[in-house]
Amino acid sequence: MNQKRYKVNKNDTNKKLDKKIFKRISDKFHEYWKCLFRLIGIYIVAYLFWFFIIVKHGKRLTNKYKLNGNVLWFTIIMILIQGLLFSLDGFVTALLKSPFNQMCFAVNKTEGISDKKKDFIITKATESNEHCKETLKKFGIITIATELFKSFIKSQKEEKGTDWEELMVLSYLVPICFAAFDIWLIYQELQKMKRSISY
Repeated sequence: MNQKRYKVNKNDTNKKLDKKIFKRISDKFHEYWKCLFRLIGIYIVAYLFWFFIIVKHGKRLTNKYKLNGNVLWFTIIMILIQGLLFSLDGFVTALLKSPFNQMCFAVNKTEGISDKKKDFIITKATESNEHCKETLKKFGIITIATELFKSFIKSQKEEKGTDWEELMVLSYLVPICFAAFDIWLIYQELQKMKRSISY
């Protein structure tokens, strides 16, 4: 009996969902995933610039002019750069949470979507947001900040690393792939909803 009543309610909610409401949810979703992947792209470009230009050529200059943690003004500059890296957490969180919160609010407010679908969309959106936000935060603060200290602050003694240790940064791509998969699942769910209101 309860199952039949649930099915009727589910059909009713599908009928109530109109194109204007769906368009608002879809627009917020597109705004969210574009912002998310834009940030990922910026971080990748920033790291490539950091690793291939700043570190490679910067080491040569610091060795030439004997700049390291023993030079006060140089250390202060590095402190400011590292402080900006730490501040990135706030910027990343704000940029991701603004469209994310608006999208979740639009989904939650809509009466034409079943609770099951609402839970699915919001859960996957939260997962993608956390995967991306936490990964970019760790990438910026842990990886680049550590490289900053290792490359410019400590005494410039040659320490030979392993052949493939630099490839460890690729581990950050794993949570990013999970975030991308969550976005794809939300997209698929929205496409189903779009087809249902087209009839």
